[in-house]
Amino acid sequence: LGLMVGVCVLGFLRLCAWGDGGSVRFGVFAAVCLGLMVGVCVAEGGAHLLVQKAMLTNKHFAGSDVPVRYRIFNVGSGAAYDVQLEDEWSPEEFETVSGLSTGNWAKIPAGGNISHIVVVKAHTYGYKTTSAARVTFKQAPGSDETHVVHSNDLGLMPVLSVKDDDKSSNPHLAEWGLFLLGAIALVALPIVLLRPPAPSDAKKKMK
Repeated sequence: LGLMVGVCVLGFLRLCAWGDGGSVRFGVFAAVCLGLMVGVCVAEGGAHLLVQKAMLTNKHFAGSDVPVRYRIFNVGSGAAYDVQLEDEWSPEEFETVSGLSTGNWAKIPAGGNISHIVVVKAHTYGYKTTSAARVTFKQAPGSDETHVVHSNDLGLMPVLSVKDDDKSSNPHLAEWGLFLLGAIALVALPIVLLRPPAPSDAKKKMK
């Protein structure tokens, strides 16, 4: 059971975190595994949480805002109480622009989910280390037993430099101008070469 749940969580979170990057076959596999896991969780009873951590931008640049979304799904048959989210962003590498990397909710009902967003900014470019978020919850209000789950780990986060940002946003007017001149030359050259002779030229040849 533990192995199956682990494989299901990996497939589901990989699909959600990276969106369209996964193959269709992998997506079908993750969906089937998620369905099996939900069935097992419902059969066992109680709350079971899945945590997804995802970047909401495809490219990350030094000094630019990077929104990060956390989603907590309760796929169990019971409510989760005293839910608390914790995540760490190294202050040496990141600055929190808005929001908090922590959150707490009194209750997440069975089949419910919540979203939490924090915006961070990388100080410098390069590959930045990210960690998995930690979520704790209880099966009943006031319970002494605390359950712990973790989100997916995004691994190394590539952060591009400001120069790369300028290159990607540059309209490339010079390149477009050369392209248009070349296209005009390709169209005009055959017209000039295949142009029929003017009447005056034809008379001169006849003389």
